[in-house]
Amino acid sequence: MPKFYFQLVDRDGAGVTETGYDFESIEVAKAEARRVLAEMAAEGLPAAPLNMMSVELFDESRRPLAEIRLILEEIPK
Repeated sequence: MPKFYFQLVDRDGAGVTETGYDFESIEVAKAEARRVLAEMAAEGLPAAPLNMMSVELFDESRRPLAEIRLILEEIPK
């Protein structure tokens, strides 16, 4: 089973997990990244200056595969 790693970017900055997680496929790993991002957002929406949070997905060689990102945008009217 392939091993994947996550890097989280939230209001406190970036953090890399040193633990690899086994998932059946990249699609299953992406679904987990989305779930983690939803949990992060439930704890508090992104704030300035970044106004975003993300979960980046890496393969077992630590090559980037995908980034799931939530961006909070204020549009003046």
